[in-house]
Amino acid sequence: MNLSLYIPPLSAHPQCCFKGLIHGEVRRYWIQNNPSNFQPILLKFIQRLIDRGHTLEQLTPLIIQAAADLDNKTWQPNNTSSCTQNTLFIHWQHHLGGLQRTNIRKIYEATLQPHLPYKKMQIAISRPKNLRDILTKTAILNTNNINIPEIIHDNPQSSNIYISINTEIIRGKLKAAFF
Repeated sequence: MNLSLYIPPLSAHPQCCFKGLIHGEVRRYWIQNNPSNFQPILLKFIQRLIDRGHTLEQLTPLIIQAAADLDNKTWQPNNTSSCTQNTLFIHWQHHLGGLQRTNIRKIYEATLQPHLPYKKMQIAISRPKNLRDILTKTAILNTNNINIPEIIHDNPQSSNIYISINTEIIRGKLKAAFF
């Protein structure tokens, strides 16, 4: 079982992420399949979530709401250019004990909405940095000062089709370029 596919039940993700996963998968299954294939695929999805640790009591209202959204066709995109011009986007970093999206929306509607020209508000939630971000930091090095053909040409063993590059030469040139 590939555990990285679905959000576990005890995750620190906001509830809207799990709701979005359910709505997105149900919508994708509906769009990509015919009605006869939809039900078995949806049952497999539910079984995978249950295997992951979710309960049927937790999943049922979310799936019913996703199915109702399919019936209402609320998932079909509108004219995106006019929608984004009248939308206020708020970027918010999620904290498990912090403000939730619904609270931010209520505060906005009670205080700012009457004074701003935006018709809609969209909240984009990002996750805070975690240990993985700190420990596995990778960056693409700037290679403007390194000329790979020159390194290969300088190596006397490079005349063969299978080029064996002397790692000491490369290390020396890389050190000179970056340090």
